[in-house]
Amino acid sequence: MPLEDIKPLIKYARKIGAKVVVVHGETLSEPVIPGTNRRAIEGGADILAHPGNISEEDARAAAKHSVLLEITTRKNHSATNKHVAQMARKTGAKLVLNTDSHKPDDITTKADAERVLAKAGLSQPEIEEVFRNSQKLSRRP
Repeated sequence: MPLEDIKPLIKYARKIGAKVVVVHGETLSEPVIPGTNRRAIEGGADILAHPGNISEEDARAAAKHSVLLEITTRKNHSATNKHVAQMARKTGAKLVLNTDSHKPDDITTKADAERVLAKAGLSQPEIEEVFRNSQKLSRRP
């Protein structure tokens, strides 16, 4: 998919009723076109999933546009969780937790999720904020 398709697809998803729009970020474990993170942020996604080695500039843009950056429990995508957490802390971007479940084994417990967030370098108050951010999304009308 060409990068210029991201914004129109986000708008289309909203038009047909999507309450939360997630765009696959530039993870290190799958081929994603460079520039996808920025286009998703500027296009108005709600969540940028597994954004890999997101730049400070893109993390600042995420904060400005209220795009949540994902910390993931999924093994291959989680390699950059610590970097994502550091960029969020530095720029004021908000974080959300996701399992990126593809199969039942990917689903995690709250305790396991807390361990993933702590391993990413988040403090207990930051971990609680991540859970609150996730809960807010699930309560959207």
